[in-house]
Amino acid sequence: MAAEWGGGAGYWGTGPGRSRWRWSGSLWVRSVLLLLGGLRASATSTPVSLGSSPPCRHHVPSDTEVINKVHLKANHVVKRDVDEHLRIKTVYDKSVEELLPEKKNLVKNKLFPQAISYLEKTFQVRRPAGTILLSSLGLYQWSDKVVRKVERLWDVRDNKIIPHTVYLLVTPRVVEEARKHFNCPVLEGMELENQGGMGTELNHWEKRLLENEAMTGSHTQNRVLSRITLALMEDTGWYKANYSMAEKLDWGRGMGCDFVRKSCKFWIDQQRHKRQMLSPYCDTLRSNPLQLTCRQDQRAVAVCNLQKFPKPLPQEYQYFDELTGIPAEDLPYYGGSVEIADYCPFSQEFSWHLSGEYQRNSDCRILENQPEIFKNYGAEKYGPHSVCLIQKSAFVMEKCERKLSYPDWGSGCYQVSCSSQGLKVWVQDTSYLCSRAGQVLPVSIQMNGWIHDGNLLCPSCWDFCEVCPPETDPPAANLTRALPLDLCSCSSSLVATLWLLLGNLFPLLAGFLLCVWH
Repeated sequence: MAAEWGGGAGYWGTGPGRSRWRWSGSLWVRSVLLLLGGLRASATSTPVSLGSSPPCRHHVPSDTEVINKVHLKANHVVKRDVDEHLRIKTVYDKSVEELLPEKKNLVKNKLFPQAISYLEKTFQVRRPAGTILLSSLGLYQWSDKVVRKVERLWDVRDNKIIPHTVYLLVTPRVVEEARKHFNCPVLEGMELENQGGMGTELNHWEKRLLENEAMTGSHTQNRVLSRITLALMEDTGWYKANYSMAEKLDWGRGMGCDFVRKSCKFWIDQQRHKRQMLSPYCDTLRSNPLQLTCRQDQRAVAVCNLQKFPKPLPQEYQYFDELTGIPAEDLPYYGGSVEIADYCPFSQEFSWHLSGEYQRNSDCRILENQPEIFKNYGAEKYGPHSVCLIQKSAFVMEKCERKLSYPDWGSGCYQVSCSSQGLKVWVQDTSYLCSRAGQVLPVSIQMNGWIHDGNLLCPSCWDFCEVCPPETDPPAANLTRALPLDLCSCSSSLVATLWLLLGNLFPLLAGFLLCVWH
């Protein structure tokens, strides 16, 4: 299929099996090629020839990326003035005519016409072909109806605000879904990745904003395919999205314009000022022992990925004016371990290893992650209905005069259920009612001959339940619980009682022996 085009060039996706956009003389959409003619030649561009000249120097797809080849002849490309508006002309040759009837009908009468109409009406690429830009990523150019360059005001350390350039995908459905997701009605579009080099930069969503979305540039945890990615696929004109199949993305949901349009330093400082949790970011250094927390969606135990780098980070990624125990001169070296998240520190799930061998990971929903009985200090329960809860204090296992505790603490996995009274937290077979978020639950249960004693922090009922009662102060009966009886107790009162019992039994035993003797 040949096409005339007077627009620019751009790129989305890379590698076999991924959705591909290449606005550089040709347009790839999920293994369908449109050859776009009419690009104005310049001193820096490479002419495209359809005759016997050497092949183009742009990417040539492999056989696995092509479902049907349409061979073009020179007279299929119609020259036109560069000032004309976008017009797309479709020419088919024998390769299309030789398809099976149903495939030929799909290609000629449905697939191409619908996509071309959508491109013309929605993207509105109505400008002359400009100079093709040369960057580290190769040749690209796009319409500002597809990708737009925006300058952000970016907070960094030492109370400085510097300009920060971002590129936003601004197609209609993507803008609509991004605004709804972040609860930011003035958001211009969805930010594209600005790091990672060729294959990642400008090819994926910005990881700082959509951390575990499937189309971010790396997989860190709990990958989901969100409504924003479905909206992009629909905006190409080749797909009709079934949004009921989208997976829930908790990262950034409802956090507002300050979260999506400003640096993570601004968000962290703002949350500190409000005395609220820094989630989804964090400011706890990775250390030994580990200070555990919960993943942003509260489905896994996690650790903050804040670490020290061997060299100072670029100024725009220096976020900390102070960190506990860190000298001021070392602060420029600290940031989150994931570069493409703009070095913003966040909580990540992890795995336990023993002598270099994998033991288990920290996802609460996987039953196989259940700790061994005598290593389950926090009386945790892993499984499909378990979530991560913050531990207000380290759990202690007690038995007679023995006390054991685990050095890595701060969160654990526990089952929850919804009731008319509110959210219930289950520690083994004992339930604790959460009357309000932030309520401290004193936990004391007996398990496998040990007493497990500690404190849990109640999450919000709305995090897990569809219907919740108004928050209230907890009833007095729910504030404390009596300790289970410790059968190994060595208290002086119990010792005295035993001696009295033996004293009363001694005369009876002596009389019995005398009777037997005689």
